[in-house]
Amino acid sequence: MAWQGVEIEIEVPCAEGQTHPVRLRFTGWGEYEVAYNPCEELLGPVFARMAACTHYLHEQFPEAFHDDTDLKWHLVAAFGAAGAPAVPALIQALGDDEFWVRCAAARALGKLGDPRAVPPLIQALGDSNWDVRRAAAEALGKLGDPRAVPALIQALGDLGDWWSENVLRRAAAEALVRIGAPAVPALIQALGDRSGNVRRAAAEALVRIGAPAVPPLIKALRDDSYDVRRAAAEALVKIGTPAVPALIQALGDSNWVVRRAAAEALGDLGDPQAIPALVEALGDYRDAVRRAAAEALGDLGDPRAVPALIQALGDSNWDVRRAAAEALVKIGTPAVPALIQALGDSNWVVRRAAAEALVKIGTPAVPALIQALGDYRDAVRRAARQAIQQIQTKQSQTKRP
Repeated sequence: MAWQGVEIEIEVPCAEGQTHPVRLRFTGWGEYEVAYNPCEELLGPVFARMAACTHYLHEQFPEAFHDDTDLKWHLVAAFGAAGAPAVPALIQALGDDEFWVRCAAARALGKLGDPRAVPPLIQALGDSNWDVRRAAAEALGKLGDPRAVPALIQALGDLGDWWSENVLRRAAAEALVRIGAPAVPALIQALGDRSGNVRRAAAEALVRIGAPAVPPLIKALRDDSYDVRRAAAEALVKIGTPAVPALIQALGDSNWVVRRAAAEALGDLGDPQAIPALVEALGDYRDAVRRAAAEALGDLGDPRAVPALIQALGDSNWDVRRAAAEALVKIGTPAVPALIQALGDSNWVVRRAAAEALVKIGTPAVPALIQALGDYRDAVRRAARQAIQQIQTKQSQTKRP
């Protein structure tokens, strides 16, 4: 069925300063025909042409329409209620001189969800009025069409006064979240934007998209840009549990930067299912990965990691040894027996690191250290005695006024 338009009743001037209602049928924005004029019924079509109301409708009303706020308001509502056939008319309304009409038209198009509205709404993102830009962004979010993604990304960096800028940015980010997975590649690219506002909004949108964003974020861990790598890692941490399996898998990535970032993220997430993979990462050929794995195991604080961390006390890299020792300190009392045993290791670096870790653990390590004073190995007895003395020294210094 062809589009019949919508009917709106208005008051028009007629003879002797009187007014009377007329029904107009609008088929477009400002495009109308007379559906019913009582003067035609009274005078007939020939004489009605000479009536003041007829002259007004054909000569003055087109100009009056532009200033009739109430009529425009009712017309946008009527077009919105008419559904899909009214979409072209609402698209026309996006070009009205009144900013609030453009806003109302954009919102109506968002509710109708017709894909024909996407290109004009994208164009409305560049409107001179920030409220229109926000309405267009919100409408595009409801439409969920991937064609809007580049323009919405650009809107993340919209410049204006503080209030309008942030309101629009939130609307654009929300729209990108609604679009979901198709928006992820562009959002990840935006993590390297020169505008901090764009980077921040893109990262927040990726976090809200959640699990569908995880694989591309893992890939972004190897990006050439430090800003992108850092933002991707932070986003993965904020996504939380859904990111853990992918991060565990990323510990086996061919790129050592990805492996290191994955280890750091797993430490921040604190999920114990990562422990076996992080323990295995302590054997990575890259020092930075081993250090990150040790630090992550310390953050997790699980005693299951103690044997591997003890072994890491003898790592060829001093920074890995430091990280392993600090991880054992974080684990605390459960690590003490293994550290006591490590006091007798054949590697002096391991012995020293174990003693230092026991000193940092402090009082909870003393009973085991006292027991170690009876060990059959001189090196263990000597290290235990020195550790006890250092703990006592630290305690006395702490108690001083």
